[in-house]
This record gives sequence, C-alpha cells and structure tokens, in this order.
Amino acid sequence: MGVSESEGSSTLLDEKLLRFMEQLELLEEKRASLNSLIEQGWFSMSKARYSMGNKHVSPLQYASEMEPLF
Repeated sequence: MGVSESEGSSTLLDEKLLRFMEQLELLEEKRASLNSLIEQGWFSMSKARYSMGNKHVSPLQYASEMEPLF
C-alpha cells in the first residue's frame, strides 16, 4: 500500500465519517421534533380531559380510522 493509497483511503474514511455525523445530527433533530409533537399531543389530551371531564375523553371514543395529522 503506497502513500497515495493510504491518503485516498483516509480521505474516504473522513468523508464517510462526516456523512455519518451529519445524518446523526438530522436524526437528533427529528427525534426532538417527534418528542415535541408527542408532548403537544399529551398536553392537548389533558386539556380536553380537563374541559370535558375525565370520563368523556378516552381512546375507546376515537374513531378506529383516525390517523395522526403529521
């Protein structure tokens, strides 16, 4: 293995590491966004339960075809 081959493989590893780190950062942003949306959903459920009463808002009262909006 020559010097140029070693430098080439080192550059390739550096590029792959940078790409991995960028993807890891994107994953962290998406997880933070998901956690925020889940937190907002729980907060909305608690507000609905507070305003309608605990027994009026439960998963059994949702339509089975309901899907998240995000």
